[in-house]
Amino acid sequence: MRLSRFYINKPLVVGQKITLPKELSHYLVTVLRLRIGVIVTLFNGQGGEYQARLVAITQKIAQLQIEVFHAIERESRLSLTLVQAISRPEHMDYTIQKAVELGVHQIVPVITERTPPLNPEILNKRQAHWHQIMLSACEQCGRNRLVQFTEIMPLTTWLAQVQSGRCIVLSPHAHNTLFKVIQSAHTITLLVGAEGGLSEMEIQQAIQAGYQDIQLGPRILRTETAATAILAICQAWQGDLR
Repeated sequence: MRLSRFYINKPLVVGQKITLPKELSHYLVTVLRLRIGVIVTLFNGQGGEYQARLVAITQKIAQLQIEVFHAIERESRLSLTLVQAISRPEHMDYTIQKAVELGVHQIVPVITERTPPLNPEILNKRQAHWHQIMLSACEQCGRNRLVQFTEIMPLTTWLAQVQSGRCIVLSPHAHNTLFKVIQSAHTITLLVGAEGGLSEMEIQQAIQAGYQDIQLGPRILRTETAATAILAICQAWQGDLR
């Protein structure tokens, strides 16, 4: 039987009884149809995970008893930051989900020349939506620490900050290969454009900020494919998919 994992945004202690929020209780009791005595896994993003038992259901509100703490870490030794130009909602959602599954440590959503028009009134809603995608991906893939999300910012604002480690930017005209650039790197920052990629001026701005331009083979990849492919290659070459 598949063990269910859930994120709880509060301190957790062995021996503690916790009452789950209404929405999560509904999911456990009504959707998953879990019964008294079932074991689930909880994590709060601070590292490690907790084994808890469903001990009570009152008016569809679930109560758990925390029984055991396991100091399990599933974070990659390779520090990956994805600087992703905001793309169409379905593409951005996919990119965030797969980046979390592939072990990225930080996601930086940036506004570029080819970012679709953004309504300032819904930016907070989009960020909350991305945060929920991140949490769900952590629950699914077994991560016990949350991915750091920065606030939405213009690409120029991000590039003006001091960068560390190996920084790479996708460019269809680059001569460098990914394998050549990431050799022996322990910290990698990847900059990926939205649909249509980054403009030539933005690529040059990134290079001036210390990024190395790379090409990823003879085919043009979609934005969500490019980010996922490069992160997977980085983890296979230098990270925990070796």
